[in-house]
Amino acid sequence: MVTLRSDLPVVEVDVASERLRSATTLLAATLSASSAPSPALLLASATSHLDAAAGALGRAGDELSRYLASVGVVPIASSSVVTAGSCPWADRVDVLTGLVGVARPAVDDRLSVSAVLVSAVRAASRVDRVALRRSLVVAPSSVGFALGARTAGYLGVVAPAPLREGGLALLPRLLPGLPAPDGAALVSQALRLPGDPVSAHPADVAAVGVVLVSAVLSMTGASIEDL
Repeated sequence: MVTLRSDLPVVEVDVASERLRSATTLLAATLSASSAPSPALLLASATSHLDAAAGALGRAGDELSRYLASVGVVPIASSSVVTAGSCPWADRVDVLTGLVGVARPAVDDRLSVSAVLVSAVRAASRVDRVALRRSLVVAPSSVGFALGARTAGYLGVVAPAPLREGGLALLPRLLPGLPAPDGAALVSQALRLPGDPVSAHPADVAAVGVVLVSAVLSMTGASIEDL
């Protein structure tokens, strides 16, 4: 059995990935609370860079795993299904979709914001709550929390009032765990409409954004592949 050499930066990659996820979580929360256009653009750009860095770290980890396997170091296999408590992002998605305690697929660190957005919007467009939850819980926290910033860029192509109406009609069916007043406030906030202030979990912002993007596609006839 070959032992792990101390000069392989496996631990460093893991630590860097975790710090990056934490930074992205804080960034997403700041972005969702920002109403000034200039800071929002800067934060969105930073989110994009963090997402790219997370992908690079994930690929580095994959390469290290392949190398270790080639020299006889067998990595510990992770479970393909988890139940709860493993990820604040996924745990909140479970609450929003009303599926707390239901077995869920493990997080896939290879996923990008774009890939998760397409999968989640496709599920929301079918009004498939189970598929929406599955698309979201497999996302790493850094990717999930960055969804809110990404979805914001697709909401300006439809008049806010009808989009608000369409989004509100979908929320109870897709996110039954989101209180109606919070959902209405988050939709108004996303569309820059007057509304009650709300202090929301970043996952709430991201999930509502996905629902609104699905409404945009329905109203415009645009393709999911254009996202």
